[in-house]
Amino acid sequence: MNNPIDFRAAAAQLAKPEGEDGITTAEHMNTSNADMTRHAIDLLDCEDGDSILEIGPGNGRFAEYVLLKGANVRYTGVDISETMVAAAQKINKPYVSNGQAVFKLTDGLYLPFSDNTFHKIFTVNTLYFWKNPALQLMEIRRVLKPSGIFCLAIASKRFMETLPFSAYGFTLYAPEEAEELLLANGFVLTGTVVREHKIVGASKQEMMREEIFITAT
Repeated sequence: MNNPIDFRAAAAQLAKPEGEDGITTAEHMNTSNADMTRHAIDLLDCEDGDSILEIGPGNGRFAEYVLLKGANVRYTGVDISETMVAAAQKINKPYVSNGQAVFKLTDGLYLPFSDNTFHKIFTVNTLYFWKNPALQLMEIRRVLKPSGIFCLAIASKRFMETLPFSAYGFTLYAPEEAEELLLANGFVLTGTVVREHKIVGASKQEMMREEIFITAT
């Protein structure tokens, strides 16, 4: 007889993957979020010499995709999980060793960088867990160069409400609510894409996920 799924524990691992269960969770997220993450990166229009920040990269599987976008691109990933930072450094060891990639542990609220550091910033499926969105968006604006681009990517409230674990610690957003959040915190929107995309969940079932991609300066 199968044990019942602990959806509260699953939600906690999605918010902050830790330990062996966190390693497994990160790999599941890589599978379900691969195309979504690559699409968010594509929307940044990375150029030679860009400095790119990813907020919540998990085990850093997509750092290489960023780095291959142009010559002398530099990648930084910040995460609240020590497990994920260690895994990302191991997976991306060649890029870390030559200085192209850096992974840092953060508290999730403050970004340990100087003003106007990054040309591009993106985050995929982390907004649900932000403790203080206004403060965190202020930090993103602070470290983003004046002409820089920020891409926020999340699954929509309409889709996330169908998942049992989203009842535990998730704040969900419809497309217009996510746009309003950025506008209220000083961003200028440059584009919004809402798409239906087929994914395979952790239990191997296929589903159509409504995904939101907002670019802003």
